[in-house]
Amino acid sequence: MFIILPVGMNYRTERAPIVTFTLMGLNVLVYIISLAFTLGQGSDATDWIFEHLWLIPALSTWHAYLTAMFVHAGFFHLLGNMIYLFLFGCCVEDMIGRWRFLSLYLLGGFLANLAYIGLNPEHFASDIPLGGASGAISTCMGAYLLLRAKVDIEFKYFGLLFFRFFSGEFSLAAWIVISFWFLKDLFFMGLSYYTNRGGGGVAFGAHVGGFLAGVAFVGIGKLLPARKPKSKKAPIRVHVPKAIPVARPDPADAPDAPPTIYVYQGETQYGPYNRFQIREMFAQGSVVNEAQYWSE
Repeated sequence: MFIILPVGMNYRTERAPIVTFTLMGLNVLVYIISLAFTLGQGSDATDWIFEHLWLIPALSTWHAYLTAMFVHAGFFHLLGNMIYLFLFGCCVEDMIGRWRFLSLYLLGGFLANLAYIGLNPEHFASDIPLGGASGAISTCMGAYLLLRAKVDIEFKYFGLLFFRFFSGEFSLAAWIVISFWFLKDLFFMGLSYYTNRGGGGVAFGAHVGGFLAGVAFVGIGKLLPARKPKSKKAPIRVHVPKAIPVARPDPADAPDAPPTIYVYQGETQYGPYNRFQIREMFAQGSVVNEAQYWSE
C-alpha cells in the first residue's frame, strides 16, 4: 500500500479564503444531509437524490447542472475533492479576488458538466449520473497553472511494505504536477471514449473540460489590457521650485542591470536576478514575504 497526498503550497495568502471555506462547507453539508436521508429512508432517498441533485443528461432539469457540483458518491470521494479544493481554491481566491473566484468556480463547473456530456458517446441521451466538485476544482487547477506555474507543491507519502510502515515528504514544481495530472486525465478520457466504457466511474471528460476552462479564463485575463482606475477629481498641479534637486534613478533598478541576487524559497535556490526582476516576481506572487535572498 502506498499513498501520496498534496499537503501544502509555497504560497501565503493575504486574505481569508471565505469563498473557498463556504464552498467546502456546502459540499460537506449536502453530503451529511444526503447521508442522513439515505440512512433514514433507504433506497427511496437514494433514488430521489440521484434523480433531482445529480446530473443525468437524459433526465435532469437545469438546476442539476448546479447541484451536481455539490453531491458526492461517498466519504472518500468528498475527502479527496475537499483536499484539492482547499489547496488550490485558497490560493486562486487570494490571487484573483473573491467574486472573480466564485464566478470562475461556478462557471468552470458548469462548463465541465457540458464537456462531460459532449465527450460522452451518448451525449444528452446518456442516463449515467454525474456528480462531484472535481470539475470545478479542475478549473481552479487550470487557473493556478498559469498564475504560479514555477512554485513548488509539497507532498507527503505513506506506505506499508512487508508490515513495515514508512513515510516522507518531497516537493515538485506546480507545472510538473498539474501537467502530469492533466495528461493522465486526457489519456483516460480518450480511452474511455473509444472503448465506450464511461471512464470506469470517473468523469475524465469533466476534469479535462474544467481544466481547460480555468486555463482559458486566466489566459484571456492576462491578454486583456489592465483597466486604469477612474479618478473622481482632477489632479492638483504642484509647483516644484527649480532649486530642489531631482533624484536620479539607481542604475541597479534598471531592467538590464546585472543579475546578482539569489532567492532561496522552500527547499530550492533560484537565480540570479536583478532588483527589477525581483520586484516583478514579488508583484506577481512568485516570491513570498518569507523568502530569503543573498547577493555578492
